[in-house]
Amino acid sequence: MVKLVINELEKEIKKISGCTEPHVERRYHKHDQYICYGLKTPDFHKMMKEYRSRFLDISLTERLELAAKLLKTRIGELGHAGIYILSISSDQLEPKHFSILDAAADDFTSWTHVDVLSTKVTPTLLFNFPEQMMDFLDKWNHSQNRFKRRASVVTFIQDVAKSGKYLDDALRLCENLVWDTEDIVRKGVGWTLKVNMDYAQDRVLEYVKDLRRRGVSSTITLYAIEKLPKDIRSEVLKIKKE
Repeated sequence: MVKLVINELEKEIKKISGCTEPHVERRYHKHDQYICYGLKTPDFHKMMKEYRSRFLDISLTERLELAAKLLKTRIGELGHAGIYILSISSDQLEPKHFSILDAAADDFTSWTHVDVLSTKVTPTLLFNFPEQMMDFLDKWNHSQNRFKRRASVVTFIQDVAKSGKYLDDALRLCENLVWDTEDIVRKGVGWTLKVNMDYAQDRVLEYVKDLRRRGVSSTITLYAIEKLPKDIRSEVLKIKKE
């Protein structure tokens, strides 16, 4: 059944995208790892909406197996379909399923995979199982896999940031990555700080100023202050490494 669904999905993606072979996507990726058919985002979302009931009609075990197999193809849109399945199953996931998420992240090929998982799946688990999920995110924070490191901080945006419950954890995990050499990780840290700035500006702003004094990559600090008023941005940018 799993193989049939994957073949059906891929056939549909080829038809809608008008592309018969996956290719390296270079517009939004600096590496050759992300291979896709070039399906447009609105078309992908429409397609997933049409498949949603079919995915939900099968058991959680079958869904998770299908999600894993889709990610194993290492084709962009199929990987996103796998993450979509995880997202519509997130309320059913428990700590016993963390190993499945860990294995899924090993098959990520794009920061886009990370960001969907980190906004649609891991926040639900953090709210439902805070202690266990924090331990899990700590492990990802120190992973050799750059996608897992990005996910460990990007989880703390949107509803998690708005809740105000996890700012200490967000800053701690960001701090562990401020010297990371991977661009997508640094941008993930900056994005996390920027979003949390909306809900705890004084504290996050002081932290960003400290990063400037320490000479941390401007990729992080520029992302973090992007939405601030011009006068505050100017104040931060005047800070030089001590």
